[in-house]
Amino acid sequence: MSCDCGQCREHYKTLGIAFGIPSEPEIQEAYREGIKQWHPDLYENFATLRADAEEHFKQIQIAYREIKEHNGGAVDSPRESTKESPRESPRESQSDYPGESSARSTYQRPPETPDLSFGGARGCFVGPNFPPAAEEIISRYLGKLGAARAIVDLGGSFNQFVLLAQLGIVVRDARNIVSLLWYKDLGDMNLIEKHGKPSMWQSLVGGASSSQSKIELEIGRNNGSLFFSISSQAEDGVKKVIYDFLLNAKRQAQP
Repeated sequence: MSCDCGQCREHYKTLGIAFGIPSEPEIQEAYREGIKQWHPDLYENFATLRADAEEHFKQIQIAYREIKEHNGGAVDSPRESTKESPRESPRESQSDYPGESSARSTYQRPPETPDLSFGGARGCFVGPNFPPAAEEIISRYLGKLGAARAIVDLGGSFNQFVLLAQLGIVVRDARNIVSLLWYKDLGDMNLIEKHGKPSMWQSLVGGASSSQSKIELEIGRNNGSLFFSISSQAEDGVKKVIYDFLLNAKRQAQP
């Protein structure tokens, strides 16, 4: 039985387990997904994200190790040959990254991401016609993600944004934290009405014409954790366009 103390709960959150007390297999699976998501080799062309990825990678290793030690070694290593240690640098432990070769091979052939249009909504730009401020964001963060498809300015002057590329999505939130998610690793995506009920629009391909924010777009990772949410930062029509684009991109990215 996994521990329910406050320290272990914090470690579960680090592994992406936000609710409940996970079983040993769930802890192992969350660990695998975490190091796959944040392995620094995936960010080698993302100069501004590399340090953040290394820190996430280190904290995931620390959390897993301390959960294992706190439970008296009850949590088995996901792979007997895995040697990751919080004292090792990501470069030293990269050969033990589970699924590294398969993750790399997945992205050798870019999926055919669908066309999209925001109907002229403010702050929304579709490639290749990007303004200079958007071009600066794209050149800084795009890295291995392929061609930029669209960018949505969520806060004005691109201090918050959603960048949709050929292979994945990059976001910068209100805390100035930049995060990346490959389309292959997308989980559930939901359009939720503000009072909490599933939106009737979720199954529709809507235009970007509504100026009143009534729905929230939640974008999840495939380990069940929340990647990003868009509420009042964008019009509802914009959220629906992003939802439909990501849904199709996820389908295209599946092996």
